[in-house]
Amino acid sequence: MGHHDVFISYSRDDRAKVEKIANALVDRGLHVWWDPKIKTGAGFRQEISEALDATRSVIVIWSRHSVASRFVADEADEGAAREILFPALIDNVDIPLGFRQIQTADLTHWRGNLNDNAFKAFIDAVADGAAAHAGAPDRKPAPPEKPKPAPAPEPKPAPGAEKPKPAPAPKPAPKSAPRPKPAPAQKKPANISKRASKYTTTGSRRRLALFGQAISMAVLIAAAFGALAYASDFVFADYRPIFIAAMAVLAFLSRYGTLEADRAAGAASLALLPRSYIALILFSLISISPLILEGRIYAAALEGVQVKGIEGADINSVAFDAGGKHIVTASDDNTIKVWDAATGVERTEFVGHDENCTDEEKKCWIWGAAFSPDGSRAVSASRDRTAIVWDTASGATITTLIGHGATVYDVAWSPDGAAIATASGDHLVNLWNPETGDLIRSLSIHIDNINAVDFHPDGDILAAASSDGTVSLWNWRSGARLISLSIGGPGNDVKFSKDGLMYAAAANNGAVRIWRTIDNNLVASLNHGADRAFAVTFVGDDATLVTSGVDPVIRMWDIATQSLLRELEGHKDGVRGLASTDDGEWIVSGSRDNTARIWRAATGENRITMGHIDSAIDLPMAIDTPPAFVSSQAPVPVDFNKDPVTGLMLLAKGFVMAFALLVIALVLKGFFWVVGLRPVSRIAVVGTLFAVAAYAGLLMASALPAEALALWLTIAFVPATVFALLRWAWRALILRNFSSRTRRGPAN
Repeated sequence: MGHHDVFISYSRDDRAKVEKIANALVDRGLHVWWDPKIKTGAGFRQEISEALDATRSVIVIWSRHSVASRFVADEADEGAAREILFPALIDNVDIPLGFRQIQTADLTHWRGNLNDNAFKAFIDAVADGAAAHAGAPDRKPAPPEKPKPAPAPEPKPAPGAEKPKPAPAPKPAPKSAPRPKPAPAQKKPANISKRASKYTTTGSRRRLALFGQAISMAVLIAAAFGALAYASDFVFADYRPIFIAAMAVLAFLSRYGTLEADRAAGAASLALLPRSYIALILFSLISISPLILEGRIYAAALEGVQVKGIEGADINSVAFDAGGKHIVTASDDNTIKVWDAATGVERTEFVGHDENCTDEEKKCWIWGAAFSPDGSRAVSASRDRTAIVWDTASGATITTLIGHGATVYDVAWSPDGAAIATASGDHLVNLWNPETGDLIRSLSIHIDNINAVDFHPDGDILAAASSDGTVSLWNWRSGARLISLSIGGPGNDVKFSKDGLMYAAAANNGAVRIWRTIDNNLVASLNHGADRAFAVTFVGDDATLVTSGVDPVIRMWDIATQSLLRELEGHKDGVRGLASTDDGEWIVSGSRDNTARIWRAATGENRITMGHIDSAIDLPMAIDTPPAFVSSQAPVPVDFNKDPVTGLMLLAKGFVMAFALLVIALVLKGFFWVVGLRPVSRIAVVGTLFAVAAYAGLLMASALPAEALALWLTIAFVPATVFALLRWAWRALILRNFSSRTRRGPAN
């Protein structure tokens, strides 16, 4: 009998599956012996023995039938002794003693699918093993000795003849030589063992190992979450034990569901973090990233919780540059920030007023900010009694304007760039040379704080609003006062229209007045609708006035009819600052809720939200190009009961992005497999998902506090659990039933 590449030991009750294994090996070019038509009778055992002696590798199929067969055990023992044994488990039973330390392929959930991962890995391992042992000599028994013919009877001697001498007794035939011992089989290459290791099983005890591992993962994650919850204000104190317990349950279910799904696919791993589980978590992180990055879930979770950077950081002033591409905001956190108006991404932060602050608690709030005409510089006004000119690209200080005797409440840059005007609590308006920082002149007529200033578009006229209840117009170049008008209450803001034909002022008693510039006649008298009106701005070809106040509602008014057009809702506290682009298309608002919002004037749509918060990390430069599916924005609580569509759209956005990335990753995996880069293909999915999740995390860390990252990482276990259980159900129920129907079909 010639040699065989593979000998299969099995129970005849498992013949259907063994046939598929044998055919797959034959398709790989191997010579397989598995007794499909073995003869019976006296030669049965001899034929098996000869085939077993002549094989280069032995497969043993462990099942509920074969584990009780002493013949299968003997054949497996022969393969193990020669180090050529490749066991496979097709039923969840305990492997017989003596074979449990040998790497065993787990085919317990294999239903005959030739593309099954575990099945293909097992066939690969056997094929590689047979190739590794191709150089071993065949182990054939010595041919049996032919029986000697019986000696012919001696003829009787004739009478009188000499009796012949007896022939010498023949020498006994030498005993047949013992079978030569086979050369020691070559050990399997390391790569075979590594490939098979993740399919290792120990029968029914394996379920306990998987269960224990899921519990270990749950304990580790719950402990980490608990440490974070008790070390910060990330989780409400009264509910921390409940949240920690929930995290433990979610972590257990997600890990156990992944293990069972892998097991159903025939590829379960006892590694604590196999690639399938890592991919699941990364997929879930990407799925919920829009909810976190756009602030909906984050802000809702932290509403009412004291978090550094959330409280005490009112935004007091906002302004667009001349092109409407950037926004500057001034805040109670002693900083000025420049933002990209199209994306809401922070570009530059100015810090420097602290150096001049005499307040013991360093609460030198920034009250006002404005751009230079070309946008290359910005100027800020602070409680530290100074104004500072900044380089908007680098954030470097150019010059500090020192001369006021009280808080500087507002600042404006003349359209020609020749002067900066500052309004102060010392009852003065100062004009400064922005190049040298020298004082040009002071304007004085008011008897109380001057809270706002604004230049006419032609650059010659300056308006100022005072707490004494008046608005005054000046020719700032000559220092001549043109007129003073009553606002109706302490003045908080004053603005010229884009064409300069009108100007409006807001009073601290809610009154709003609009005058014509040419004759200073009153055009309209409005009431914002709250106790105090804080800010005004013109939009829509100067036909519409926008007002804000101590309430969180922004109102838009038709100037000609003095009727309310619409209300913009979204802020959670009073709105202190308003500004609009030169074309009147966009409005920006700054609020005491720590956020600035960009609105579309025509529809009232809240397009982007930004906020003065302490981000988790400081990037060396702004991220100029935000991701396609998410935007880096500050916390914006959304009431999902009133606006469920927003939540659904954000979830849908995340799922579409995650599934699209998964498809791309699978295509890359297939490509690397085809070109022969199999190690790369094995990490293609995890690597792709990790790159995108890391990018989302970087954006989040640069725009939100560390607590947002923590929330992102923990909430991800909710979709991870759902996905894991769905995948398990799909593998264990749907595919199993389909496979069973397919297998029964031809027999009917």
